[in-house]
Amino acid sequence: MNKELSKKLAKSLLSKLPKERSVLIQASEFLSFVYNLYRKERLFRDFILNPQVPNEKKVEYLVSLSSKFSLPSEVKEFINYLVELNATPMLGEIRRLYDHEVEKFLRLSKAFILVARKLDENTLESIKSKVQQILNRELEFEVQEDPSLVGGFVVKTSGFVLDASVKRALEKLT
Repeated sequence: MNKELSKKLAKSLLSKLPKERSVLIQASEFLSFVYNLYRKERLFRDFILNPQVPNEKKVEYLVSLSSKFSLPSEVKEFINYLVELNATPMLGEIRRLYDHEVEKFLRLSKAFILVARKLDENTLESIKSKVQQILNRELEFEVQEDPSLVGGFVVKTSGFVLDASVKRALEKLT
């Protein structure tokens, strides 16, 4: 994977967007959505990777997806680069670098809390406040379920990982 290209694409996207918090976050969600679609849906992956499908069709489809995220038309230029360079497989890294740039710009950090199953609000708030206290900064949290953790949780930010999962504890035993 070309990290330098990923970084250029992430910065390119950020430069094309209005500097409104909601738009910047929507763009991150769009990148996540397309990357997950690419990873999990064979038909989508085949469509994107098929050299017989004209790039215009790929761009048209991705632009229509971006409109569902209320992204401005300026995103089309980024999507053109993405398709032209066949960089869709790099979207996970592009999104990670984009999120890092957005965090610096907005002076906030995004954190992901991965849980084995849905937690009650009190437990979730307790985890959030403890992590913010440890890192000494405000965080915007996104909670995702990952049954493979068995139990416990994992907290990830751009520069910090706290793995308190049963899965990790079991891995340490072997």
